[in-house]
Amino acid sequence: MTKYTIVAYTPQEFNHASNVQTGLFELERQGYVKVKVRTYFAKQLGKTIVSNTGEITQTQQAHPKTSFYKFIDGKSGGSIMFAIDLYDLANEFSTVAFQKCDLVFKRNYESRYVSCLPETLKGKVFKFGLAFGVNSQAMRRDVAFLLGGVLGSLHANLKLDRLLLQRLKKTYHIQRNEWQFVKRARELQQFEGFQEAKSKHILFQTRCFPHENSLDVKQIHEQRYQLIKLLKTRYPNNFKGGFVPSPLAIAKYSDALSSLPSEPHAYLEEVKNSRIVIYTRGLANSPAWKLAEYLSQGKVIIAEPLTAELPVPLVHGKEVLFFKDHKDLVRQITLVLSDESLMGELSRNARTYFETQVHPVVNMRRVLGLVSEKL
Repeated sequence: MTKYTIVAYTPQEFNHASNVQTGLFELERQGYVKVKVRTYFAKQLGKTIVSNTGEITQTQQAHPKTSFYKFIDGKSGGSIMFAIDLYDLANEFSTVAFQKCDLVFKRNYESRYVSCLPETLKGKVFKFGLAFGVNSQAMRRDVAFLLGGVLGSLHANLKLDRLLLQRLKKTYHIQRNEWQFVKRARELQQFEGFQEAKSKHILFQTRCFPHENSLDVKQIHEQRYQLIKLLKTRYPNNFKGGFVPSPLAIAKYSDALSSLPSEPHAYLEEVKNSRIVIYTRGLANSPAWKLAEYLSQGKVIIAEPLTAELPVPLVHGKEVLFFKDHKDLVRQITLVLSDESLMGELSRNARTYFETQVHPVVNMRRVLGLVSEKL
């Protein structure tokens, strides 16, 4: 008999949640758990926000990147609720998750915000680690996930005002695009094979966010633009990448566009064929998907330091080389280009980190182990 049953309540966000679902359904295929899917249409309204000074405020805004699960012990019949918060902002938490769950696993975990929560809440928050969009042949119940996500999101945006139809139409299109992305997403098996690249190509391909509607987005775009120009100038024979062409990228950064494919499967092949890769932060300092993708392929990773705290930290000089500024970035690239042994060691250690910490099956098994200890 299967030891545990997991009731997965359909989330209102598909892209990030695909990582969790892949892990759960693969664990079911291994016989470790039984997964039951329940459509969930309730409004997940309520954010608990911690300011930089530690002040806590509450809003009635939605928190769609938090998904909910029930853990049931097959032997005792006991159960416990837990949530997984994959939201970008480290200082915002789902109030509903705090109310309904005993454990909340947060992707962008920062102690400085968690420590400001009341004692009754801070003990509920755990580090989730790195995630990336992925699919699996083991996944099922597509109709339930689609209905739960679309109808739940529409319900969350149901407010009688003059913008109702516009808001519902936008919500539907977002959900449809996310669902199509997940269905086209690379399967887990594509990340499991690993062969160390022998080229000395340096890859940094990135996107512009659709709108520069915040200071954070503008700063990210400018940082990436300056980095691309530096790499093109200093390493003209090694560098590959740039901004993926988009209306904004073409209008503002036409001298920094990439000619490489951006379709997920083709891009993964470019990653596999590159030896050295560059990582910079995601929105609100969140850990971007590409870091997990780089680790999966055993890349020589030169990265901007993370502010997100991982269950097991990445170690400078072991799995990754961190850089502080452009001068330091050039120094780290020069170092690895001249040291074949170091490149090999970083590559192997990066792959090991993926296998032991990031792989969706391994990470979800760790999560479920922590949940079972609380039961």
